Amino acid sequence: MKKYIKRIVKAGNTIEITKYAVSGSKKVSAGESDSDYGLAQKEWKWKRAEDSCRWYLNENFHPGDLWMRFSYPRGTRKAPAEIKADIEKFFKKLRRLYKKEGKVLKYIYTVGIGSRGGMHFHAVFSKFDSTKIEELWQDVTGTAETPYPSVNTRHLDRRGHYGDVASYLIKNAKESYGTENQVFGKRYCSSRNLAPPKIRRVEVRAGSWTKNPKPKKGYYILNGSVREGKFEKSGFPYQSYIMVRLRI
Repeated sequence: MKKYIKRIVKAGNTIEITKYAVSGSKKVSAGESDSDYGLAQKEWKWKRAEDSCRWYLNENFHPGDLWMRFSYPRGTRKAPAEIKADIEKFFKKLRRLYKKEGKVLKYIYTVGIGSRGGMHFHAVFSKFDSTKIEELWQDVTGTAETPYPSVNTRHLDRRGHYGDVASYLIKNAKESYGTENQVFGKRYCSSRNLAPPKIRRVEVRAGSWTKNPKPKKGYYILNGSVREGKFEKSGFPYQSYIMVRLRI
């Protein structure tokens, strides 16, 4: 390796660094089949989705914003098209509600349907009165027997980085994506007004990178974020880690 690429992703309070070689060739393990490679490609796409979801969360959402889980009344079973219609109706009303209050609605959400048909709708919203959002969902999906289906509300904490939330959202999407129960065509859905993370790549002419990276001044390296290995697709070596701005 005579040089490598350093990708820098700035998203909110985080800076994610990925260093990877640009020379070499993919080494296929003995006995590796086309199906093995196809599975690796699927997992790679999910990893890309989780990375993207994390970047957009870190760039656009802040402590005190809402992380909510919405349920249907117990025993309710609906087709994906019906669930999609309910969620679209909910968001149409939600936009009006935010606008009426003079607030800007930002969101990221995923929908999963479990093996028993239960729907799980998880979302992150820009700060608002959670009671009003809960009531809106209940008005859309409540039944005579269960007029107030459960809504669980949490708030994003003060850490300022939300990789665990992104992981949870993507895990939820995996439940039914690519099956007959898939509700939306994307791995996660988001509002159009989200600011993108700032991504740049620089070429570094060096034969190797530091095994124990040091954080930029004013940041610390997130515990457990340093990873080294080889990309499934290319076989090229890489190193990645996440730096978080120190709270002052």
